[in-house]
Amino acid sequence: MIRSLTDEELLRRIQMDDQQAFSVIVYRYNIRLYKIVQSRVRMEDDAKDIIQEIFISLWNNRHQIQSATLYPYLSKSAFYAIIDWQILHKKNISRHHLLLEKDEPSVFPIENQVIANELRQELMEEVEKMPDTTRTVFRMSRIDQKSVKEIAVVLNLSEQTVKNNISIALKQLRKRMVSNNLSLLLFCVLIKIFC
Repeated sequence: MIRSLTDEELLRRIQMDDQQAFSVIVYRYNIRLYKIVQSRVRMEDDAKDIIQEIFISLWNNRHQIQSATLYPYLSKSAFYAIIDWQILHKKNISRHHLLLEKDEPSVFPIENQVIANELRQELMEEVEKMPDTTRTVFRMSRIDQKSVKEIAVVLNLSEQTVKNNISIALKQLRKRMVSNNLSLLLFCVLIKIFC
């Protein structure tokens, strides 16, 4: 019976475009991945969408997967999908707050702009210190608003490499901002100003 096959056998089958083997993988890992994602996202619909995207990505990238076991691959995909969701979620919250601020008169508009410009400059200086690939990927992602897939095609990198470089850039920026006694909240504001 196909449900008794190992991950390695199922992976070989989906690499030969076996949709039934793919269905078994979805059945086998759907609940486990949902628990991981839902514990971080806490929004049922968003968690379900993320899980769906993970499995779509698995199917689309099935020919490039080298892992013998699928769970580490899928859990890592879930980890990066959660990060991407959190970044997007924070951007949406920031945009919402900016829209609200536009409706309310600002008490210190000139001072706020000066502070924003200083923070943007500091962030740009930190981005310039990054290795070339990381800097380019970060700019394409955050400034040009390109998707991971688009960046991978333009730079001739794997999507995983693009995700890794974005993660590295964000970690470097977070570490630098925290070491400069700026709070994580300020870091998030900086990212929104920069984007």
